[in-house]
Amino acid sequence: MLNIQNFLAVLTSAILLGACQPQSAVNNAQPASADSAKPLHQYNFEGSDVRDAGLGGKDFSLLGSDGKTVHLRDFQGKIVVLVFGYTHCPDVCPTNLLAYADAINQLGEQGKQVQVLFITVDPLRDTPQVMEAYAPAFNPNFIGLTVDKQHQQELNNVINQYKIAVHKVAGSSSSEYLMDHSTGTYLIDKQGRTVVYEPHSQTAAQLAHDIKQLLD
Repeated sequence: MLNIQNFLAVLTSAILLGACQPQSAVNNAQPASADSAKPLHQYNFEGSDVRDAGLGGKDFSLLGSDGKTVHLRDFQGKIVVLVFGYTHCPDVCPTNLLAYADAINQLGEQGKQVQVLFITVDPLRDTPQVMEAYAPAFNPNFIGLTVDKQHQQELNNVINQYKIAVHKVAGSSSSEYLMDHSTGTYLIDKQGRTVVYEPHSQTAAQLAHDIKQLLD
């Protein structure tokens, strides 16, 4: 299990290794809130406990299916999984989504209390129509989120909140390119707090283990 010291060390360095390979985040963590002074509930996560890392903590507004606005607050009372990526990703993104689809199946009825949000880092190609078809292909309840050209900054804000590193890699044409990006995912508890960072290497069983702790 990763510890918080190692995770925070990763957050402070941006080493871009290749398209869709594990990336580190580039911004410093936000100051801890007053609540962080209170004793934290003890969990036994397979991923990293990041409650003190200052990640997320703010609502966001992105575009879901049919161009409808989706807010993080819409899912309060559920465990929310944030997966950042893009639909042209050759390997990491579909692997993450398949792992979560398997994890939710392992949870049985409890899986209904989990919402996976797939947030694009490539809004130019990932339109609402593309995202609407892509994310539910892994699980009918998965939601793909993007923005239009007028609201790119809103997506940038979300990417920054979760310290996601993104770098465009030119290809053979303007429409053929890859996006280097951070490949870890996040678990957000029922109160909207970012609690767990899951590295790309996690198995479905490990993901289900951590989600179940937040559900119990």
